[in-house]
Amino acid sequence: MATSLKRPFVSLDAYFALDRGADARCEYRNGEVFCMGGAQPEHNTICVNLLTELRGGLRERGCRPFPSDQRVKVNTGSPYLYPDLSIACDPRYVTINGLRTLVNPVLIIEVLSPSTAQDDRGAKFLQYQTIETLTDYVLVDSTAVAVLHYRRHGNWWQPLLTEEPDGTLTLDTLGIALPLAAIYLDSGVG
Repeated sequence: MATSLKRPFVSLDAYFALDRGADARCEYRNGEVFCMGGAQPEHNTICVNLLTELRGGLRERGCRPFPSDQRVKVNTGSPYLYPDLSIACDPRYVTINGLRTLVNPVLIIEVLSPSTAQDDRGAKFLQYQTIETLTDYVLVDSTAVAVLHYRRHGNWWQPLLTEEPDGTLTLDTLGIALPLAAIYLDSGVG
């Protein structure tokens, strides 16, 4: 669940000081800070399943998956976001205030919760689109079997929705196909 700190504007210096000492992940978006925490078991199980499935398939390709504690730099309004999962091939970082921030993900996955779904589909997706290396953005529902995969084609994003429990999420750019059954394994969803 994301909650906005009640401040009219937070400077980047103040954000970095907060983020460095915070118990929760805090995102910076256009002068506002959102602290994340308290995910439901279904959400966490889906994240673990995705990370497990992706790790094995990416190892041979020189790509690395990162869990939700990896901060990602977005190029609009100087925001710093914490996606549920990100993948980078030949990861590059920028160090800001002693914290390393990923700048070149090729894939970002957000696991939707009722409290975050609107933001993940809207404002955050728009911000993620400013990352030049990003080719795929995936939204995984944590309340029903539904995976929405956006694939970049030049300046536009092609959506593909898969809702069949025996369906597959195909990530052509990484050469990986993930069965939805594996993504939702033991989550209680579906």
